[in-house]
Amino acid sequence: METEEQQVEQIKAFWKEHGKGIVAGLVIGFALFYGWRYYDAQTMAKQEGQSEGYEQVVAQLEAGDSAAFDNAKQFMGDAQGSNYATLAAFELARKATEGGDLQAAIEALESAKANAKGTLQHVASLRLARLYLAQEDYAAALAQLDALAAVEGFKGKAAELRGDVLLAQGDAEGARKAYEDAVATAAEAGAPTMLVESKLNSIPAAS
Repeated sequence: METEEQQVEQIKAFWKEHGKGIVAGLVIGFALFYGWRYYDAQTMAKQEGQSEGYEQVVAQLEAGDSAAFDNAKQFMGDAQGSNYATLAAFELARKATEGGDLQAAIEALESAKANAKGTLQHVASLRLARLYLAQEDYAAALAQLDALAAVEGFKGKAAELRGDVLLAQGDAEGARKAYEDAVATAAEAGAPTMLVESKLNSIPAAS
């Protein structure tokens, strides 16, 4: 079973390698069936600009540019609705977390979640839950995890993280049940269970 990081990296690699080709194919297809007046070269240029803008955002964030955060937010607004905006939000959240600014990271991930669909939206929810847990906002963390409880590919990690949240709240029995669910889900998917089993085994037996 792939980790959320692997899933995001695959999406990033796909759009980097094929994004412009997909756009070009769409342009040709629409031109053939509906004419250039509906979907013309300007649309292709816009998508190419978003791809280049995303690469610039990543480079600035990695370089620690003083204007990187503001530029990333500007790009996210300009490219709203695209996968590039979502991926830029992930990069911004990562750098904010590394810098200890959890609130900025949460805001970036909330933007990503609102902008994304499918896998990227689920990844945003899982990462938000971790940040809310770090802020001891347990209700907000659990709310994010509720949306992932039945999502294939995410429900195991969501159950494990639910256990972490419940344990932090002092609900040992609730945490035990969540960890048991996480172990069962991981085992069914053929994923490693050692870490979550260690969490489960660390909970004292009920008296």
